[in-house]
Formats: sequence, structure tokens, C-alpha cells
Amino acid sequence: MKRIFISLILLLCFVFSLTAIEIKPLRKITLSQTDETFIQKAGSFIVTEQEVLLVFDTKAGNIKCFDLNGKLVKIFGGKGLGPNEFVKPYSSSYKSPYFVFADFGRRSFFIYKTTGTDFEFVHRFLCLGMAQDFHFIDDKKLLMAGHKKDKNGKEYNLYEYDFEKDEHDLILPLEAAYGFKSLKRFKNAYKEIAYIGITLKCDFMANSIYLVWKGDISIVKINRKTRTTTSFGKKTANYVKPYLTPEIKRAHDQRKHMLLYKLVNRMSYVRDIFVLKSGKIGLVYSGPLKKNKGLNVMLQIYKPNGQFIKEFEVLNAKGDYHTDLTYYLSRDKSLFYIMDRETSEEFDQFYNVHEYRINE
Repeated sequence: MKRIFISLILLLCFVFSLTAIEIKPLRKITLSQTDETFIQKAGSFIVTEQEVLLVFDTKAGNIKCFDLNGKLVKIFGGKGLGPNEFVKPYSSSYKSPYFVFADFGRRSFFIYKTTGTDFEFVHRFLCLGMAQDFHFIDDKKLLMAGHKKDKNGKEYNLYEYDFEKDEHDLILPLEAAYGFKSLKRFKNAYKEIAYIGITLKCDFMANSIYLVWKGDISIVKINRKTRTTTSFGKKTANYVKPYLTPEIKRAHDQRKHMLLYKLVNRMSYVRDIFVLKSGKIGLVYSGPLKKNKGLNVMLQIYKPNGQFIKEFEVLNAKGDYHTDLTYYLSRDKSLFYIMDRETSEEFDQFYNVHEYRINE
């Protein structure tokens, strides 16, 4: 009886540990829009320690600064090729007091130091391959998920970059980033991968790096010191793995964007990965609503060893397409943000930022 009692206690503790984490909605922030300050296309956003929300507007070529009541307080930069001018600012990352963003139009990364809404230029470097995701390791080095070749022509899709010394530390070969054991197998599958999209997302904590491709819930965990890898991921009933159909291929090749949006919205796409301050891993994917039009956002939580804990439906999104939804995690504050785009019956567009607290 004593052994049975102890076993029941251990089982209850295990079950409790799997369900203790929760996502609590805090507020919805509607960003102010006027004819002069209209967000044309939000590529990404960050929230600074001073509670300033920076939206990187890819079409306007500027950075729009809002307070957390949604009021516009400043527009920084503008379309051009000069100092503090940008062409297509897109993805971004923040580690106080610095933020970095990729300008796809200028094939460059820009790093600024920020206090409130004051920005001080720090560094610019060219990146012809344009990394798809990146994070500060420290104030001189970035972890980057993107294409890079070594001196022998071997291709990699994950590396560390010391932008002060202009030195690259190549970590993961191209094929391994997409879950293949050989380059030949990757090349055989590349056509389908290219149609689905080559985007990779990454994050790290201490000596563990996590990398995931948008087309599959298969997280690669890399040891920064030994470079050994393991993989994990759970495909639930809510997840619809992307696949290439003849209809998608024709719509893509003929640039029938509205039809393409409709077809791909029937599937799920991995949109982000992050590490919580406890070391747990969060994976975000968007997918089709089963009863209504539009997309939902799902958040999976894993233990550091890869054990699946729980999946949450975070938001019934109002984006027309997967890329209309963007995400940001404030690790120190355990705050998770989702920006969506809502279109009214009059075809006016509104950007909303939804704030959640992740309670562990």
C-alpha cells in the first residue's frame, strides 16, 4: 500500500508539472493610425524595457514608435539610402539597450542603441544572404539563422557572427537545419521546401541553441560547445503539416496571390521559437480555424530536454495570411506579444498588439 501511495503522489506531481504553465491575456493595444502615420506593412516589432513599442514598417522604410496605450510618439528614419534612412526594414531583435534589424532593401543589418525614443547609431554590416532570424549573444555578437558558406564552399544555415571583428563561427550545415542527414537528400527535397518557404527561426540560452523550419514541427537542439544535435517536436491534432500541391504550385508560379493565400491558409506554419527564462522552449505556429475564416495561433511549451508539456490556442487571429501575424517575447518579464492586422468592412486596416503573461 505504501508503494502504491508513493506512486500515486509521484504521478500527481508529474501531471501537475505538465499543466502548471498557463497563458494569461492581459490587454489588447490598438495602434493609432492616421493618414500621416499609417502603418503600411509591419515587418516585425519589439517592446523595449522603457515600454516603447517599435514597429519596423517595411513599405514606409521607417520605424514607428508607440507607447503601450497605442499612441504614436515618434517616427524614426525614412525611405532612402543615406544615414538613418532605410528601404525595407523587416525582421528585428532586441537586447537592452541595443536593437538590430535587417533591411532587405539595402542588404544590410543596422544596430542602434536606444533609451526611450532616442536612437544612437552603433553599427551597420552587409549580409548578402540575409539571415532570417537573429538574436544578440552579447553586445558584439549575434546568433544568426541564414545562409553562409565556408572557404571550401560548404553551406551552413546557422552561425554566430562577431560584427566587431567580422568573424563567423559556422555551426550547422544547410541540410541539418532542415532535418536531413545528407546534402543529397536535402537537394532532392529542395523544390518542395522552396515552395513552402525556407524560413528558419532560432533562439538560445547558455549552451543550448534551438532551430526550427517553418514547414515542420521538428526542433533541432544544438550544443554550442560540442555541436552535437538532437531533435524533438509534437504534431498535435491542431497542426496541419504543409505540403506542396499542384494548385499551390500553379498559383505561386502565376502569382495569383489571393488564391495562394486561400490554399496555404488550409495548413499550419511554424512562426517563431523562443526560450523562456526558466529554460523551457516555446514554439509558435499559425493554422486554419476549423469553423470560421482566418487563422489561429497555437503556442507549444516544451521542457529543456524536449519533453512536450502543453499546447495553447492563444488568439483567434484576424490576419488574412500567416505573415500578417508577428510575435515578440520579453524574456525577463515573461510577456508574450502578438501583433495582428484587422480589416474593417470599409477595408480600413488596424494593427493590434495582444499582450499575454506566461505563468510558470
